[in-house]
Amino acid sequence: MPPVKHPRIAVIADAHFHDLYADYGFPGIVQNGRRLTFRLLADTARSTRVFNESYFALHHTLDDIAARGIRHVVLLGDYSDDGQVETVRGVKRVLDSYAARFGMRFYATVGNHDIFGADGRHRSKRFLNADGGYSILSSDPQLRDRGAHAVIASELMYCQGYPGGLDAMADFGFYPRPGDIHWETPFGTDGDPAARLYEVHSPDGKTTRRLMDASYLVEPFPGVWLLMIDANVFVPVDGVTPGEEGDLADSTSAGWNAMLVHKRFVLDWMADVSRRARLGGKCLLAFSHYPVLDPLDATVDDEVALLGVTGMSERIPQAAVAEALIAAGVDIHFSGHLHVNDTAQYRSGERFLTNIAMPSLVAFPGAYKVLTIGERSFDIKTVGIDAMLLDDDLRQAYRLEVVPSRLEAGGLLEVEDYGGFLYEHIGHLVGRRYLKREWPKNIAAMIRGLDLADLATLGLIEEPVAAVDAMAAIAAARDDTGLQQRLAARLIEHGADISLLRGISALAFLADWYRVRMGSELALDWISAQKIASYQAVGQLFADCGGHESGAVQTQFTLIFRMFTKYISGLPSRNFSLDRTSGAIEPILAKA
Repeated sequence: MPPVKHPRIAVIADAHFHDLYADYGFPGIVQNGRRLTFRLLADTARSTRVFNESYFALHHTLDDIAARGIRHVVLLGDYSDDGQVETVRGVKRVLDSYAARFGMRFYATVGNHDIFGADGRHRSKRFLNADGGYSILSSDPQLRDRGAHAVIASELMYCQGYPGGLDAMADFGFYPRPGDIHWETPFGTDGDPAARLYEVHSPDGKTTRRLMDASYLVEPFPGVWLLMIDANVFVPVDGVTPGEEGDLADSTSAGWNAMLVHKRFVLDWMADVSRRARLGGKCLLAFSHYPVLDPLDATVDDEVALLGVTGMSERIPQAAVAEALIAAGVDIHFSGHLHVNDTAQYRSGERFLTNIAMPSLVAFPGAYKVLTIGERSFDIKTVGIDAMLLDDDLRQAYRLEVVPSRLEAGGLLEVEDYGGFLYEHIGHLVGRRYLKREWPKNIAAMIRGLDLADLATLGLIEEPVAAVDAMAAIAAARDDTGLQQRLAARLIEHGADISLLRGISALAFLADWYRVRMGSELALDWISAQKIASYQAVGQLFADCGGHESGAVQTQFTLIFRMFTKYISGLPSRNFSLDRTSGAIEPILAKA
């Protein structure tokens, strides 16, 4: 622990809060005498995040932060489910409560789910009825759904734009407030939205919009500056008249790559802030919703080669982003958005930039981080929320839905705690979402039909095998006594047992692949060392087999296992120290 002279800061990303008990103008269901506006488990099972549990996850996290005596909390965007008016009001109610009871001060930045452009956009969600069916609440009065019991129009479901979407969050950093030692924006010290406008142009240059930027700098306590960047980028769409539906491009995949093009003024301001921080002896910490470095351990090229361009690969920042932030004098940055727990670092000469990617509260592995500022180093510790018990209201409501719908919930309803729920949820997504949407059909079929021993067998087949012939080739290799003997011997060399591999399905391996992709070392709490050793042994077989032609299925599985190895061998991401001068990163080992 470095010598401490500053208060600790808790950092929360992607809380995606849904207020279960808010009034959206819909009867909802009643559990234990309380009305619930309850999202469907069927929607959770297909989403990269969970919905109803977010209510309890945020409260549990803030309770834990309060118990640790931490009073300063950063919210890294996507604090709301989808920016709905009533949902954002719900976030305010929660934060106001903790501010009043514990003296907490919150410093928020916006994410792509919290606010949209100048005018906002419609939101529609399915909610559970008492009979197990669903109704839709929508801000769009024209919406229709034949499967819904009712479609209820509600202005409370609308996602607002700038600046209206910030009104409920005004007390959480976006505007100056009593107690701030210093507060400013890229435009000066005037917090009025009219004083915080910038111009953005359509790609063809024919349309120009003036939009608000919600970035700000705050000094919450002496000597520390929090640089809170609004990295949402909304670009006019060619040929669409301002004010019409679809007039602005969504910011989800834009992030810092688009910041370099459309919001250069923010980078200029960051450079000026950095210069003043150095001159004034301030510790400068940067935060935004979007990552400034690749949080997936430099696997994006392998991902594109394996899967083509994916939603995740589109969101990876280019190297030019790192160079721009280093040039601006920023050396530490916290990000959310991708729900990935990771530490990444980029060096340019003697300068460095470290990006600390934050896990979400509503996706595996479910955690927040605590920053301790020392004279020579930062300590970053990760606090899991997996021990939180699941609420009885949720269990009863899920049973209400599952029985009539016959929803295949897998292990989601068989666990007692939140960590187990998130663990099962990401495993469920492999079959319900990822294999269907992102993976080549032939590889998906292999993963659904093979076990880990079969994949190991494939790794020893020397001749290139086309994907369409892979199942037949593996079946033949199972009966090849000589090959199977070589396989058993090679696995022993790598510390694995062929009998254990036969008990692990390829689908189970892929679920663990996604767990380490999203959780890095946090995922290792959930995967046995024996399994990890087995995965590494099979990966080594593919690495040892040499290069196959690009069309061979062995090449595709070589990429899969190579990515897995990178996911589990990156920089420390649980508890670690970052040297403020050299950028050296060292794990903080648990006390015996």
